[in-house]
Amino acid sequence: MVHAQKIMRILRESRDYSQEYVANILNINQKTYSNLESGKTKLTLDRIQQLAEFYHVKPDYFLANELPIINYNTGEKSNSNSGYIKNYINEKSQDSLYERLLTEKDQIIQEKNHQIDLLKDIIDILKTKLKDKK
Repeated sequence: MVHAQKIMRILRESRDYSQEYVANILNINQKTYSNLESGKTKLTLDRIQQLAEFYHVKPDYFLANELPIINYNTGEKSNSNSGYIKNYINEKSQDSLYERLLTEKDQIIQEKNHQIDLLKDIIDILKTKLKDKK
């Protein structure tokens, strides 16, 4: 189980699932799941079975000594030698991650602009009070 935690993360992120979502499926809290994925808590055989059923893989998938190669080109016309094999993460997940990062960036900018406006208001109030004291 050298790579079980990495495999858990690869499977979760490749499907764009949050830790909270997978934790709910496993009927545990997010912190417990995070500890499983980070290796702070040992992964039991029962958990491996639950994860295998959830991700539709064999339980020994988590017991591999090497990280898996995930083939996202599994349609009926797919050819495993066609060069469409992706390691760890597919293009859709990358696009989704990019979109989430852009959204997060926009939210941070909006929040910072709001903070700047509040600070400007405070400065104006302080200037007014200073003028009144003179």
